Amino acid sequence: MGKPRKIITNPAGTDADTNNVSDHFPPSYPDNGDDLRRYQGLYKAALAGDWETAERTFKSDPDAKTAIISVGPETALLLAISMGRTQFIKKLVQLLSPEDLEMEDSNGQTALHFAAMYGSLDAVKTLIDRHRTLTQIINAEGFTALHTAAIFNSKAVMWYLTLKTTDDPPGRPFTGPKAGSLIQGLVWSGSYDICLHLLERYPDLARVTNECGRGMLEALTDKPSDFKSGCKLNFWQRCIYHLIPEEVELDQTPPRLFSNDVEDPLVNTRISPTSTTYWTRVRQWSIQTAWKAQDYFAFGAIKCIQDEKYKHKCTQRLVEITCQVIANGMTPREILQFFASQYILRSAAEPGIVEIISICLQYFPYLIWVKSTFATALQSAVTLRREKVLSLMLEKNAITKALSNTKDGFGQEILQFAAKLSPYPELSSVSCPALQMQRELQWFKAVEKFVHPQVRVHADKYGQTAGELFTREHQELIRDAEKWMKDTSSSCMVVSTLIATVVFAAAFTVPGGDVDGKGIPIFLNERVFMLFAVSDALALFSSTTSILMFLSILTARYAEEDFLRDLPQRLILGFTSLFLAVATMMVAFGATLYMVLNERFHWILFPIIALTAIPVALFAKSQLPLLIFMVQSTHGARIFHHQKIWQSD
Repeated sequence: MGKPRKIITNPAGTDADTNNVSDHFPPSYPDNGDDLRRYQGLYKAALAGDWETAERTFKSDPDAKTAIISVGPETALLLAISMGRTQFIKKLVQLLSPEDLEMEDSNGQTALHFAAMYGSLDAVKTLIDRHRTLTQIINAEGFTALHTAAIFNSKAVMWYLTLKTTDDPPGRPFTGPKAGSLIQGLVWSGSYDICLHLLERYPDLARVTNECGRGMLEALTDKPSDFKSGCKLNFWQRCIYHLIPEEVELDQTPPRLFSNDVEDPLVNTRISPTSTTYWTRVRQWSIQTAWKAQDYFAFGAIKCIQDEKYKHKCTQRLVEITCQVIANGMTPREILQFFASQYILRSAAEPGIVEIISICLQYFPYLIWVKSTFATALQSAVTLRREKVLSLMLEKNAITKALSNTKDGFGQEILQFAAKLSPYPELSSVSCPALQMQRELQWFKAVEKFVHPQVRVHADKYGQTAGELFTREHQELIRDAEKWMKDTSSSCMVVSTLIATVVFAAAFTVPGGDVDGKGIPIFLNERVFMLFAVSDALALFSSTTSILMFLSILTARYAEEDFLRDLPQRLILGFTSLFLAVATMMVAFGATLYMVLNERFHWILFPIIALTAIPVALFAKSQLPLLIFMVQSTHGARIFHHQKIWQSD
């Protein structure tokens, strides 16, 4: 490592014309066109992996093995690595000396940096087997090949380089000045298992920072979807998530990268043997076998949810390790400075990562008194509508009640933050303007109940209270909500009116007619006739109810408070009755068709059931999600569920 390394420079030894050329080509761009033309065949051979052509060139010109053959400037080895020509690389490396493998380009990057960038594990293995200390060479930015692999997210290469790279100079990737960049790159790439593996050997990686002052904890705030609080699962996925056994523990054992059958495992799980008894081992083996079987039969769908749960446990464990390292190695003053300088609580509150805030406050309870950290996080949670974070922070105690009434640098309380219109990403997550307005009102009312009554009537520097600010901020949304509800009600009322007209007429023109003009239906004694009569009556009553509900919406006053419960309840009742009217109308039609055709076509029952179910299913698919969302939003659980940060003994 002490020998000077070769630098890929101008092979002709002349200075290139820098007049308007340095802006377009690298500093070491070779201006000798004869050399590039001479190696054009080798250039094509390296790109295509044609070893026979390259070998003939090397025999006739030994210097071609390390010569620059492109304007990159690149050698044949770098070109082959860039194209992933594994066999070409293996044969060429055997012809090169270890010193030749240390050649650097204009950015100080060796062939190992290029292999890590491309993500070729075979190329990385070939280079390291030939020259063991290549892992310690740094480029112009001070990055080792492991740094490069982390930046370009080559998981299998990262694991291999993690096991082969040491903390020796000049790189010192785990304790040196670039250690913060390494752990940050690993977090951004989602390589949490590698992070846990490294933290066992180098615990201080949990608190080191890069040149910008950012560390692992702040990097985790950029990955909200890798925490349980930020994971978006549907109903069935949530059920499977909770059914996954807790025996699946974190496994920090690296994958087997030394066999020919190399995998690229994103996550590895194993059953942790907590006991050595026979029955415990049998139970653990049974669980392991059951999960392997479900992976096979469920085509990996359950495995994806299991991987998500493993990822959530990894990120939570990383936060816990970071807090432990900080608590053991820093004084309270240094801890306050650490959290204040990186704005960790605020950075976690903005994407809604509850786990980071909860764990940090469990280890460092005094952070809640620091206005620059906790109060700012509280304001961010209110402004960005992070209900889980706010539920955690709004625990009823003197600390949070005192901080909830504090003002920011512009003299605004959190109620005034709640009065402002939600940011577009959060506002657009709700399906329609009416429900968006309802959600805004729910947020404002929830925060209003928590703050001191005096804050509700307190005017800001512009002379307006929080309620007046809410009205001004939501004027356009109220207009959009009113227009949406009127348009929806008008369209649905037309459908309800048509259904009411049809089923009303069907009640007086019963199928089959009557007996000798006496008004007694011919099919009166048939059981299917009772099905027709009941479904026709239900369709009439439901459609009439739907008409009345939509009419009441059209004639409503559309006051601000009406969007909280009154108008949504009317819309829910209107949609429900309309859905019931459509379903019962189709049942009545199917019963009529069966009575008329049953004598001739005895098999007609099942086709009728199938055909009448199609429009009902289509209507349910298109409108039922909106109806369910409205019911949950109007009559579901409250926005805030107070969560305890500190559990009592």
